[in-house]
Amino acid sequence: MGVEYDDDPVKGFEEWYVGRTENERTGALESRATSPLAAAFIRRYNDFKREMDARCANFDKLLQLADAQVVSPKPDLPNVSSGEIAGIVRRMARNLVQHCPNVEVISKFDDDSVQGIFARHILLTKIIGSDTYSNDMQQNLFASTKTSLSIGFDAVVPCMLQDAMKGWYIKYDTLHHRDVFPEPGAKDIRDATEVFVRRYLTKGEVKALIALQPHGWDIAALKALLLTQPSAPARESQSNSQQDKKRKVTAEGYEIVTWYSSGGRPFLTFSPSRQLLFRIEENKHPMKQHPVFFLVLEKDSEQPLGKSQVELVYGRQEFQDLMLNGAMKLWYRNINPSIIGYGAVGSVPNLSPGKYTQISNPSAKIEPFEVNTQTLMQYNMISQGNLGSMVNMVGSADQQMATQAGGGMSATPQGVEAQTAMVDITTNNYQKAIESFFSHYCSYALTTYMYELRGTKKVTVSADSRRKLINAKFPVDKISDEGELEIDFDELATEWFVRCVPGSLVEMEDEKQLRVLNQLFVPLSQAMPALAATQNQQMLANAAAAMQYIIEKQIELSGSSRSNDIKSIFTTGRTEQFNEYQAKAEDLESRISGITADAVTGLENAAKAIAQMQEQMNVMGQTQGAIMKHMGVPEGVSESAPNNSPAGP
Repeated sequence: MGVEYDDDPVKGFEEWYVGRTENERTGALESRATSPLAAAFIRRYNDFKREMDARCANFDKLLQLADAQVVSPKPDLPNVSSGEIAGIVRRMARNLVQHCPNVEVISKFDDDSVQGIFARHILLTKIIGSDTYSNDMQQNLFASTKTSLSIGFDAVVPCMLQDAMKGWYIKYDTLHHRDVFPEPGAKDIRDATEVFVRRYLTKGEVKALIALQPHGWDIAALKALLLTQPSAPARESQSNSQQDKKRKVTAEGYEIVTWYSSGGRPFLTFSPSRQLLFRIEENKHPMKQHPVFFLVLEKDSEQPLGKSQVELVYGRQEFQDLMLNGAMKLWYRNINPSIIGYGAVGSVPNLSPGKYTQISNPSAKIEPFEVNTQTLMQYNMISQGNLGSMVNMVGSADQQMATQAGGGMSATPQGVEAQTAMVDITTNNYQKAIESFFSHYCSYALTTYMYELRGTKKVTVSADSRRKLINAKFPVDKISDEGELEIDFDELATEWFVRCVPGSLVEMEDEKQLRVLNQLFVPLSQAMPALAATQNQQMLANAAAAMQYIIEKQIELSGSSRSNDIKSIFTTGRTEQFNEYQAKAEDLESRISGITADAVTGLENAAKAIAQMQEQMNVMGQTQGAIMKHMGVPEGVSESAPNNSPAGP
């Protein structure tokens, strides 16, 4: 197949072509042919794609079941899905992802150091996004969990983007399962060292890239791409989402493919159909890892992709749909039944209101023929039993699902505890997989973010973020009067690890600690009279100290923005050191606010001065017009005369 892509990394765009030139008029790229390097990459991409297409050939049926669609429609039935699998998948995902996980940053820096505090701030605000849009990451994990439950895996790439304020952030970019092509020889897609990722650019996105001219992109190749139509060749139908397929919509777009590798070689973005190379991107991760991450909830040792939970109950959902549609067909027939006549009936009766029908034979009988079978009469019981088997087979039931499956527990305290234990046991494995995936994702994103911003010495954060940093003991002297933080990103350009707090997907760590402390506080407070009766002063003092400690932790974990103040007042009162630190913080905020107020006042004064100058110029123009009129100058001689000035003689 060639070894051009294995020996040395691609150093320039000219290595992709033979006789590369640019059109003098349009600036578009022109070449006589592509090099053996380009042919090798395109051939390798087709090999990767061929195997992944074979592995994912029937995954569309799994997504149809998860979307409450009938997989095998029958021509004589209503073809309406009962939707049990769709409900199970969504309920399981909600049980697994109830919160965005709590995280801990691990590095060579201390957590209380300037670097540690700032790194945690970057992780929460620029990667997880809990500072501004706290629910976005939770929704992303929920959507990825649904996809992984349906087909076995979900592919995600952390993309570094820039907002309108020139600030950098990490976007959680999900990929369609038919647009990801990992290395064929990998035993587990999470361990694949090479991955091809296919995306589609709209014409507007290509024009934006040409206008912005970002680093690493070949603008001439983008101009050559823009000379062709997005629909030639058209987007492959397998890349369409399930909703677009259902509505028979195929969006236009230019096909581009990015080759990611963990070997330290640059990432290449090219077009296999047009044979153009668009981008050469350096792999800036210190461990030279690629950015494609796969969420696999259940590993399958028989194949590299994850195990689908929908696949386990595929047949039962088919039976459930057939059962529902057959029953609906019989109900439709009984609503408008067939009419059978017994004996010699002279005419067919007209049953419309006010119509008279004469029947010659009084012994004749006409009656509707209804169809009632045992299957139709026992539909509810059969459907309930089939649903129970589906829930038990998946094995991740909450209380409502367990009740539907016939395994519901009593409403007594013992039954509630047993139900909680069952949910914890059945979902524990999936929660660990989601936490591990999120940990790897955040570690890669934080490390690449720090490496991308090397050379930056100052950053500007919002007032709310600044207040949170100060509450986290960020040094006040590191913040300038303009609100800028003095941070050297060259020091932060190291490998960062992010650890998810176990169990925080379903219960936040602070909530868990509060619950445990409350459970300890109640029996301890109830035991105080008994301890006082023993007259053991040491034991009583220890119990009081324990209660004081519990109250301090409850205040600390309350989540209040003034928890540190309340804790300080409760324990030792406002110490001189605390008052001094608080005064520094307030003084800093007042200076920043003062600078902003002065700037606003200056702008207002400048606007007033400009308005006065315009008014004076208008008066001067009128005066000049009056003088020229008095001197007998004809109208229209002076071009500077105002329009509302009186006409001359």
